[in-house]
Amino acid sequence: MKKSILFSAIIGALLFMTSCLGEVSSNYSDTTFVYIDTDDMGTVYGKTISPMARVIISNEMMLMNPNRVNIMSYSWDEENGTKPITLSGQMFQADYVNLTGEVVDVNHTSLRMIEIPEVEEPLSFSDFADPLFASTADFMDDNWVFQYVYEVPKGQTASVQFFKRTPDNQTSSNVFIDVHLTHSGTATGTTVEKKTDFIALNMSALRNEYSNTNIEKLNIKFVFHLKDRTEPIESKEYIMNIKEN
Repeated sequence: MKKSILFSAIIGALLFMTSCLGEVSSNYSDTTFVYIDTDDMGTVYGKTISPMARVIISNEMMLMNPNRVNIMSYSWDEENGTKPITLSGQMFQADYVNLTGEVVDVNHTSLRMIEIPEVEEPLSFSDFADPLFASTADFMDDNWVFQYVYEVPKGQTASVQFFKRTPDNQTSSNVFIDVHLTHSGTATGTTVEKKTDFIALNMSALRNEYSNTNIEKLNIKFVFHLKDRTEPIESKEYIMNIKEN
């Protein structure tokens, strides 16, 4: 029940911020990450992740699979109106948007709760950005979105996997996750292409592992290799709240 109350509070705050901003300029258009979810009645709607938090809905969105992260371009004005959705027994108004571009389905993967396999020459990223995430499970169901840049021989494809290290101390709240970049396929020539991609990482297995412990929050760092750096890079610390106040 506590989770439902917290979730309603988050959505209510998002809608309040949107309405306050609407006093300045109610119409908007944007391209953002959108987390697809369902309300109490099974209606599919979206929660925009960045840069502005909004609750949106569209005819096309209602046919999408929930619990996914997409990149969407959309617009809204007052003539579009809103559609009611029900969350934890409370009714809210979602903006009825027009999709203005192709919907991009972000690749999804799940955290592997095992050590990373031994790799003699690990591949390096050109860049690995801070994730978009929520410290509680309510907003994005523990899906963390990463943007990364890499180089790959033409004809090959790249994939990213995440592995949780086994802690030295089982009661520690510190978690280290290794990020593993791999190439597959056959290169066609010697040309190397530089690409930018996104991935949504489901971290729910990590939360489940600690849900019955006394640990209230996890301090998470990601470890990865960067081009022209000899040693692995540790990210800054990110917080996952296990216990809800």
